Amino acid sequence: MKHRIILLASLLLITLGVCAKKVRLTIDGTTSPSQTTLYLIVNEDTAHAIRVPIVDAKFSVQVKVDANAIIRLHDWKQWPERSVFVLIPDSRHITINTWNGDIQGSPMSQRMRAAIDAVNKASPEGFHIDVFSEDPEEWARAREIGRSMREQMELEQREVIRTMIMDNQDNLIPAWLVYCHPRLVEDWIPFLLKTNPRWAKHPIMEKVKLPYSFK
Repeated sequence: MKHRIILLASLLLITLGVCAKKVRLTIDGTTSPSQTTLYLIVNEDTAHAIRVPIVDAKFSVQVKVDANAIIRLHDWKQWPERSVFVLIPDSRHITINTWNGDIQGSPMSQRMRAAIDAVNKASPEGFHIDVFSEDPEEWARAREIGRSMREQMELEQREVIRTMIMDNQDNLIPAWLVYCHPRLVEDWIPFLLKTNPRWAKHPIMEKVKLPYSFK
């Protein structure tokens, strides 16, 4: 009888542990009046993306996810690196506003947003130099200056990503940054993996195309 009680207690603890890994989450918020499409994607499983209904620029959806899930809300299934609403379910209710970028009810999602904004701000994407001349030499000079400046901006972006990853070793922000910017981290990711960080075991890492294993 004593052994049976111990066994039942152990099974109960295991069951509770499994249940504790799941979170029932409500995500709602406000969108642009012209927005008609919004996808909810868990751990970048785009094949099972949920199309969230939008009514009068409002939406609300309930999902049950792992407590360590990374949830992306975006107009498109593609281009995760352009997403700014990447949520971590550290609460049961998260509210966002796509007009002003506001996130309420989730400190970790706010922290994720700050990291994404910092990386995007340093990005050379979209940078160009206008040339108001028909002189080929002026165009060539402008192209060289533009190339040099984009190269410098990329170096700065690499450093921002490196800083964000090192400052967030205890959470999932590095997993998202590595997933979105593998080319910018591939030269020093082996060093990070030596510490066996928790984020390196996240399911999203299996989708990262690098010559190194995250398993």
